[in-house]
Amino acid sequence: MKWLAAALSLVVAVLLVLLWLQMHSPEPTVVPSGQTASQQPTTVSPVVAVASAEKAQIADAVAKVQAANDAGKKIDINSDAFFIRFDDLIPQMLTRNAAKCYTGGLHRVHRNQKVKLAFKDHIVDGKVTVSDVKVVEGETTINDPDLVKCFLAQVAATTWTDSELPDWTQDDELVIRPERGMKKFTKENMEYESDTPDFTNR
Repeated sequence: MKWLAAALSLVVAVLLVLLWLQMHSPEPTVVPSGQTASQQPTTVSPVVAVASAEKAQIADAVAKVQAANDAGKKIDINSDAFFIRFDDLIPQMLTRNAAKCYTGGLHRVHRNQKVKLAFKDHIVDGKVTVSDVKVVEGETTINDPDLVKCFLAQVAATTWTDSELPDWTQDDELVIRPERGMKKFTKENMEYESDTPDFTNR
């Protein structure tokens, strides 16, 4: 008897749903005499409206999945890969470019002299740029305005592209010691190293 009661309950529920749909369905369009059906406003049936809504929902879901996949191609800023391909790389790139200002024995400074720069790092669509480069007063001991100005220009012009880097902005600093860490990037030092015999294959 329990199955019979359940079946009756199901039939009643279906009848109630059909009754509700009939009560809320749009009234049929009556075409007045002298007018054609094409001149009357078109009534969208509930089935068509639901189908259209479902298509919109599917398209939205597909877009979200695609966006998630695209986001998944970017390196996590908290990962070792981000450290290697950005955090560890940017001071080397900036110092290498700044070394162009310290070539050929011009504007030599003492081995302990330095210049400290403050700036902002930017990554937008995989492109790395630097902005707002300025000298940190009180922590800079190089008194050569032309040399410091050249350092500022070369650091500000530094850029490269890595499509897997995420969008990112941060405050950053760089200490340039021309006679220490930067000296290995100077043209004369790199040319000297290239003239050294290569014994690695012997």
